[in-house]
Amino acid sequence: MRMSRRSFAATALVGAALGAMGVGARAAEYAGAGLRLMPVVGRGRIFGTTLTDLAARGYVEEEYLLSGEAERYGVAGVLNPDGKWTLTPGERRPYVTRLYVRRPKDPKQFNGTILVEWLNVSLGFDVGFLDGDGLYDGFAYVGVTPQYGGVIGEGDMPQGLKSWDAERYAMLVHPGDDWSYDIFTQAGRALRANSARGHPLHGFRVKKLIGAGLSQSGSRILAYANGVQPLARTYDALMPMLCAGAAAPFEGGAAPGVAAARARPLFTRVRDDLSVPAMQLNTEFEAPFFRPNRQPDTPSYRSWEVAGASHGPAELLKIIHGKEDRDGVGSRWHAFDAASNVSWQPTSDAAIHHVHRWLAGGPPPPAQPPIAFEADGKTISRDAHGNAMGGVRLPELQVPIASYRGQGTKHFLAGETHPFATDELKRLYPNHMDYVDRVTTAANAALAAGVILPARAEEYAAQARAADIPPTN
Repeated sequence: MRMSRRSFAATALVGAALGAMGVGARAAEYAGAGLRLMPVVGRGRIFGTTLTDLAARGYVEEEYLLSGEAERYGVAGVLNPDGKWTLTPGERRPYVTRLYVRRPKDPKQFNGTILVEWLNVSLGFDVGFLDGDGLYDGFAYVGVTPQYGGVIGEGDMPQGLKSWDAERYAMLVHPGDDWSYDIFTQAGRALRANSARGHPLHGFRVKKLIGAGLSQSGSRILAYANGVQPLARTYDALMPMLCAGAAAPFEGGAAPGVAAARARPLFTRVRDDLSVPAMQLNTEFEAPFFRPNRQPDTPSYRSWEVAGASHGPAELLKIIHGKEDRDGVGSRWHAFDAASNVSWQPTSDAAIHHVHRWLAGGPPPPAQPPIAFEADGKTISRDAHGNAMGGVRLPELQVPIASYRGQGTKHFLAGETHPFATDELKRLYPNHMDYVDRVTTAANAALAAGVILPARAEEYAAQARAADIPPTN
């Protein structure tokens, strides 16, 4: 039987243990909120936090423990590609995980929407991706650690939270990935239960929750949308991103470990009877895998595909590398020499803003054409410069200085950038101001199309002014 919000708020606490760790009366303020402030011990800082100067943005960030009993789900019937799945609640197990809350310092600056990201564990530790500039336009952001890999890590040299700082994260307990879906549900419910003094969002008028994830986490959000949301009804919108329509399993991670995160995915559509809006975002990398399961836009569904962008573009890889250097962890995602220079993050920023307005009664995100394919249905159609046709059109493709590929031969997920020769650049752009004007026009067109935000359009124009295009020597 599923706990009610009230019973969850009463049980999703870590009272005795936090008291033993010296949190005392302050922790008691969180009783009834489903959250307690994690004591600042060990390294004294949050793992995986943003590189952004939060104070300069008027934001603060805090980390919390979340505990309770989560249930796993069994599958009733067949997981068909239409996404109309039926799950049955099953065994319950206790857990203690963490979440971090990034919010405006002034509650009056809050726009009413919390973006709740399912933190990604593909690198062997928690990674959050949705901390773009658009977040700081009044959103609250919560990064949740629902999976075993984020808590424990994997392999002989695990880099999960408990390994990174055994003292700070000593309290964390995880039963396995089969329970991750309900942990994500309980995180959402705890965030809504903000009436108690001491809750991280007490004093904030919480109106809507957007559940989102990217890549491996996007696959879990897609599975959540098709199977869990119809039962839990916790989130107001769901955004599975960069997962190519591949949903994660519900079973197979019962034993502690990260095997479920790497189980064979099921390609599926978002169920067309979902009671909340859903928006998928994919890149040129995912497009060949996603194409067979494309579905038409509806009043409650949108899909965007970013031409030229890869799964791990250069801009993102530099951010990941910066976080790894700061936190003293490591991965193989350092393919700056080959990655696509077309970033999907500014477009995901715009998509989140559209979904926020959608939930407030505004129009759905503007429709965008999908990436074009040849008649064989497998080969992406390309223009004379070698760039993909169709899809979300960013200035890099409209005013190209290189050929961009979503899939790479050197680093498959990173894609490729092949700069044009000097003679070609001079042929395309007779003088520098011509190039600047064309980039500015393309940026304004992308802004008008709704696929970037104003700050990104200004950034495009500034980058064009600073670029040596055409080359002066």
